[in-house]
Amino acid sequence: MQAKGRTLECWSSEAWHSKRPLLLEAVKSLLDEQNLAVQKAISELIVVMASHCYLIGPSGELFVEYLVRHCALSDQKKYVNESSKVKIGAFCPTELRAICEKGLLLLTITIPEMQHILWPLLLKMIIPRAYTSAAATVCRCISELCRHRSSSSNVMLSECKARDDIPNPEELFARLVVLLHDPLAREQQATQILMIPKMKAYVSDTEDLKLDPSYQETWDDMIINFLAESLDVVQETDWLISLGNAFTEQYVLYTPDDDHSALLHRCLGILLQKVADRNYVCDKIDWMYKQANIAIPTNRLGLAKAMGLVAASHLDAVLEMLKGILDNIGQSLFQRLLSFFSNSYRMEESDDIHAALALMYGYAAKYAPSTVIEARIDALVGTNMLSRLLHVRHHTAKQAVITAIDLLGRAVINAAENGASFPLKKRDQLLDYILTLMGREENDSFADSSIELLHTQALALSACTTLVTVEPKLTIETRNHVMKATLGFFALPNDPIDVVNPLIDNLITLLCAILLTSGEDGRSRADQLLHILRQIDQYVSSPIEYQRRRSCLAVYEMLLKFRTLCVIGYCALGCHGSCTHIKQIDRAVLGNFSNLPSAYVLPSREALCLGNRVIMYLPRCADTDSEVRKISAQILDQLFSISLSLPRPVGSSSGIDLELSYGALSSLEDVIAILRSDASIDPSEVFNRIVSSVCILLTKDELVATLHSCTTAICDRTKQSAEGAIQAVIEFVTKRGNELSETDVSRTTQSLLSAAVHITDKHLRLETLGAISCLAENTNSKIVFNEVLATAGKDIVTKDISRLRGGWPMQDAFHAFSQHAVLSFLFLEHLISALNQTPFIKGDMEKGDYSSHSADTWIDDDILQAAILALTAFFRGGGKVGKKAVEKSYAPVLAALTLQLGSCHGLASSGQHEPLRAILTSFQAFCECVGDLEMRKILARDGEQNDKEKWINLIGDVAGCVSIKRPKEVVVNGQELYLSSNLCSPSCARNSCHVRSCLA
Repeated sequence: MQAKGRTLECWSSEAWHSKRPLLLEAVKSLLDEQNLAVQKAISELIVVMASHCYLIGPSGELFVEYLVRHCALSDQKKYVNESSKVKIGAFCPTELRAICEKGLLLLTITIPEMQHILWPLLLKMIIPRAYTSAAATVCRCISELCRHRSSSSNVMLSECKARDDIPNPEELFARLVVLLHDPLAREQQATQILMIPKMKAYVSDTEDLKLDPSYQETWDDMIINFLAESLDVVQETDWLISLGNAFTEQYVLYTPDDDHSALLHRCLGILLQKVADRNYVCDKIDWMYKQANIAIPTNRLGLAKAMGLVAASHLDAVLEMLKGILDNIGQSLFQRLLSFFSNSYRMEESDDIHAALALMYGYAAKYAPSTVIEARIDALVGTNMLSRLLHVRHHTAKQAVITAIDLLGRAVINAAENGASFPLKKRDQLLDYILTLMGREENDSFADSSIELLHTQALALSACTTLVTVEPKLTIETRNHVMKATLGFFALPNDPIDVVNPLIDNLITLLCAILLTSGEDGRSRADQLLHILRQIDQYVSSPIEYQRRRSCLAVYEMLLKFRTLCVIGYCALGCHGSCTHIKQIDRAVLGNFSNLPSAYVLPSREALCLGNRVIMYLPRCADTDSEVRKISAQILDQLFSISLSLPRPVGSSSGIDLELSYGALSSLEDVIAILRSDASIDPSEVFNRIVSSVCILLTKDELVATLHSCTTAICDRTKQSAEGAIQAVIEFVTKRGNELSETDVSRTTQSLLSAAVHITDKHLRLETLGAISCLAENTNSKIVFNEVLATAGKDIVTKDISRLRGGWPMQDAFHAFSQHAVLSFLFLEHLISALNQTPFIKGDMEKGDYSSHSADTWIDDDILQAAILALTAFFRGGGKVGKKAVEKSYAPVLAALTLQLGSCHGLASSGQHEPLRAILTSFQAFCECVGDLEMRKILARDGEQNDKEKWINLIGDVAGCVSIKRPKEVVVNGQELYLSSNLCSPSCARNSCHVRSCLA
């Protein structure tokens, strides 16, 4: 500080004043010094010299230029002052740059004598490429000079014109417009250049700006719009030509990889749009293409947008140039094959040219007038010119071609919005092009499925959405082709999430577009909805959490879109206008559908197949993921809201209690509101409320469909959801089982049994069997038991039930019935009834051997075997409840077992021993159950004897045991025991049923 004070005193002394020229020359000699510390000292010295009026004439401009040059320093390199006698430490360009920026501002604001040097010298500092980074500071200084000299603006302009080395206004304007490109540039460069409040407001808060991922695109569009409005205001041909030349000359100021270069293309493009001279335009667009570096994606995109802007006024000129480029590429198949064997042809260069051409065609279509675009697009698509652009391999090139096709589709949509609608010819072929470009190359592994591939696929999905939106409507074949190629994206890994999530969003948007643009009436649209939903079902029930989350979100979004087509203010309660029973839908979304009759637009409730849909999404309401639970509840809300909003067919007798249904729907929506606001609520409580509401909202037919389709839900690979499905089935059966017909009970039992067979988890299987027990208890138990025995009979014939992994499910079912407080006695009674029927062999039935007897007295031999095994399981696994039922039915059970024992002895005498072993096992289990060990010993000792006398003795011994321990049962079983003793002869086995019938 003391040294600096002495320096200032020296400059202010009269002794130094006479030596000013020598001092200036001495300082000049140091201007080329590369030492950062010296440069810092010189910069400070220049400010001191200026404050004492030492900077005059050409030398003054030299020192000002020195400050400007160091205002443009980068941050890349650090220097350390090692040779300086005074140790000032480490310096970096940033510190030096800050000193120069402050010094230049001080010269501008605080030293009036410097104004005649700074103006118009600073204008000269704007153009040179070396001073680009100093533009913000220079512009700020110019603004301050203009503010101080506003009273003499005419003098200022004349001073500018008097110097040949000062850029003309067109050159300055062209340079400053392009420098606006980066709104986040240092020192708020865009703000220093701009004098337009609206644009300054957009870039004033840079931190807020960074939160918008599309801020750069929005900002560049604002710049182009500003330039277009400026050109419209001037409307002077000579000035336009001069400005165009200025833009052309300034290409040397930017490197091809500089984003400013891309904006420069667009600036020249919007200017050429305003020029009427076709020759000038053709010359400039040709020159622009030659200057562009199409190998750089941003530069290529800027060029394409520029060509599109030119095409707005000179479409034919642009298309002619593009056709010339395409014809000169020489991309025959033969040449491409040679490229694999010759280094003379670069595949990358070919991709770049194709990508650039595709984008230029696309943006030409986007900006071209709607009135003339149809013929041009038809020519482009109809001649298969686009197919020549498909021979690209790199992802950036593929993205360019996909974007071009997307722009063609958007041009058709834009034309329709402007009243010039027309169908896009070969639209399905364009879709096929996109799907081809979207696919992975044969030599690409999934691990290589890089971020670029994901970006390509995301763009492709967006382009598909555009194309399915235009006329003509999708055919079923095309729809299926598109869905087959795209639905697999639901299974993409979750990372990188910032790339995958937008891709999934695009996929959902595509599915919604397919739904909205397909079908001609309500029924066909409902069919489209169901077709898409069924295709997504595999992901809704996926074991992977993020797949369930994505697919459920897709279902919800599609239902929202479907509702916009279906809900047009109709209230099922008969209200007219607005009412509380229906949500109001934004009519702007409905488009032309609001003018159509409701009978044409709206499907029937039956077309929604609510039963099948409900059982698909209801388990997700018990999912392990909270977001899936919330979305699934909203899906159910949408399904029932749509169904209740649809008009009922004339004469319909669905039996729906509308007030009760709307109350249940309101309760469901309350649950959804709770889920949105309180994530800590008990999921089981929420699920119970949802199930209760759904139970009320389902019609009888929908309830039946739900129960019939429960197998998949119960076999859900998320255990918590499977448990929820079982809980829902039990709730439905308990509350509404009385509405089920015999056929409904039979099919529901089959569905539950199928689930029990496929479930490997022991706990879930027992839960499922509990649901079957609930069904038997609340409906017709006989039908349920029959289905269980029939299934068991099939298993006995087709499987080795002793070796089934996880055990035989039917055995568990028998145990469940035997341990059930209500069903145990009913099941035992059913089994006794089955044993008391006469078995038949299918061959006998075909011959008509049993025709003389009622069919009710006959039973399939497989089912009879199942009944015997069920009895065995009942005796051994019934526990206290089962034992109590057996004791209560002791006499009928003993009689049935004895009869079967006799029948099986008859079969054994003819060589069929297995039935005898099975009934003996069951009989012995009965003895163990009732505690008659003596009878068990008798059966174990003589049960397999075939001699008639021994057989009669066996029956006598059994009767003796009964008479001793249970004398009251002797009379009851007398006839059965007698009959059994006469069944020892094999010749009588076939006639046992007739004998028993007579004795009865």
